Amino acid sequence: MTCLRARHWATERFGAGVDPDGDGFSNEMTRADVTAVTVFQAVMAVPGQVVPNDPEVERAILHGQRLFTQFRCAQCHVPALPLSRQGWIFSEPGPFNPTGNLRAGDVRSLKVDLNDRALPLPRLAPAQPRDEIMMVPAYTDFKLNDVSGEADDMPVESLDMNWPVWAPKFAVGNRRFLTRRLWGIANSGPYFHHGMFSTMRQAVLGHAGEAIDSRKAFQTAAKSDQDALIEFLKSLQVLPPGTPALVVDEKFQPKRWGTAVATAK
Repeated sequence: MTCLRARHWATERFGAGVDPDGDGFSNEMTRADVTAVTVFQAVMAVPGQVVPNDPEVERAILHGQRLFTQFRCAQCHVPALPLSRQGWIFSEPGPFNPTGNLRAGDVRSLKVDLNDRALPLPRLAPAQPRDEIMMVPAYTDFKLNDVSGEADDMPVESLDMNWPVWAPKFAVGNRRFLTRRLWGIANSGPYFHHGMFSTMRQAVLGHAGEAIDSRKAFQTAAKSDQDALIEFLKSLQVLPPGTPALVVDEKFQPKRWGTAVATAK
């Protein structure tokens, strides 16, 4: 929420009753506004998977999912990460808010159980009600990686926002980007960090640097294998509001996929 606070001259950063940008408006975004937008984003329904009731497509998705690991895509796009019970109790202000923002302890925190059934479906949930860990299938490692090659004409950022403005590396430029979350990827084009690829196939072929081995594995694979990987990625979708399951068919009905029906808890 840092950009939101800065661009809209939030009162928690610049004070109440002031007009920092001189546009004739003060209190453009109050602390309550920032809190409301933050909590709204936190409680949004999670993406899921759409697997049509077509045996050929089902086989392609299963094969593509295996290739995703075989091509080593899963080294950075980790299929699922653990979240502790403490982590799924969302609080605002959050414990990691940096200096200059409203921080935990400044005011009473607003806490929300992200597994609350009253929140929009579908939702994640631990395998068993008493489990202390829940797996989040976000397909990321939440790390910075350089996926650009030395000879690539792929745009890189002229400033490295990972460093403070006074650091020498700030003006050197940036080639390292946060591993993109792939859940809901089918609905989130255009693709790649620069948003210049219109298809997922282009995005896969755009990987270089630390991901060059994965790209080469994809490039040298049979066309049927390439298509299967893309079919798997296409199945990772944002589901309609209120969808009662995390895995559904083309009519958004709960899908028996594997050994059980994956329901939205």
